[in-house]
Amino acid sequence: MSLERLLSKLRESQLAVFSTTDLQKIAGIHKDVAYVYQCRMLKKGLINKIERGKFAIYEDPFMVSTQLVYLSYISFLTAFFLHGRTTQTINEILVATSKRKRVTESFGMKVRFVKLDPKFMFGFKKVRKGDSYLFLAELEKAIIDSLYLPRYCPLSEVFGALKDANVEKLLEFSSKLGIEAVNRRLGYMLELSGIKTLLTIKGKTPYKLNPAIKILGKFNSKWRLYVNEVLE
Repeated sequence: MSLERLLSKLRESQLAVFSTTDLQKIAGIHKDVAYVYQCRMLKKGLINKIERGKFAIYEDPFMVSTQLVYLSYISFLTAFFLHGRTTQTINEILVATSKRKRVTESFGMKVRFVKLDPKFMFGFKKVRKGDSYLFLAELEKAIIDSLYLPRYCPLSEVFGALKDANVEKLLEFSSKLGIEAVNRRLGYMLELSGIKTLLTIKGKTPYKLNPAIKILGKFNSKWRLYVNEVLE
């Protein structure tokens, strides 16, 4: 089989990232033969080595980033960027996953994997990109993830995106997770946006609007939040 034919088979699989085992199955060849073809394609620059045992067909950091770990999806500020909901320039790709994985690099972009509880693994879609795909958080899920870990997305960006979000879906996602701090931050922001909900607080423990900021800020008694980041 020619290298061009083998590369064509890989593209037909729609994978952006593949392993030797993937190559073996896709081409229907023995593992030893797959290694030989793999080395030849690398030498000719037809594929790129991303990490040990993982190779990329396309030089697209967004596609590659969500195909390195299963399950995983792009979220936080990176998702806002891909949804066209921020004017900020991004210098890293933030990927949510329930597995622990070190920061890596993909075609000049740093890829940071944010480990979340497995219960967070919902609210994302497989999005077609070119001849392959990526996994991307729905706007509402990116908002909820960012309310949970604001250090990965300025809350001013989250607040600005609320006007484009589906409120019912936001409330559904928030309820599904059942995290008090997220519910309070969401309730406070929606109220600030002029949107009324049935969200209420549970318990008297106060929280920070943004726990990544050291200062407390002004205390909001209704939501029992220290408002320590300017949103308007």
